[in-house]
Amino acid sequence: MERVLADPGFTDLAGIGELPEKGFVVRSVGETQVLLCRFKGEVYAVENLCSHAFARFDGGRLRGNRLMCPLHGACFDVRTGEPFGPPASRPIASYPVKVEDGRVLVAVSA
Repeated sequence: MERVLADPGFTDLAGIGELPEKGFVVRSVGETQVLLCRFKGEVYAVENLCSHAFARFDGGRLRGNRLMCPLHGACFDVRTGEPFGPPASRPIASYPVKVEDGRVLVAVSA
């Protein structure tokens, strides 16, 4: 369920309780799939698409702040979208997040 809020650019994507402690959920904002996760009490949102081979992270793993692509093992920092090293060389999109009244709000630019 996607709800656009009065705060321009932010979309309500999930309740904070929907985010597992050691995992992630994927939601859509228009054509963009957004991966939501928690790390050390903070919520992060990145694009659900590896910059190396354009695979979805759905079958991948999250270990701490490292998001691993299931195709070739490329790893990205969920806090920034930056790759940790080869085979990826380009970052993935990272989106601003706010948590208000137990809801996770994400700003996905067009």
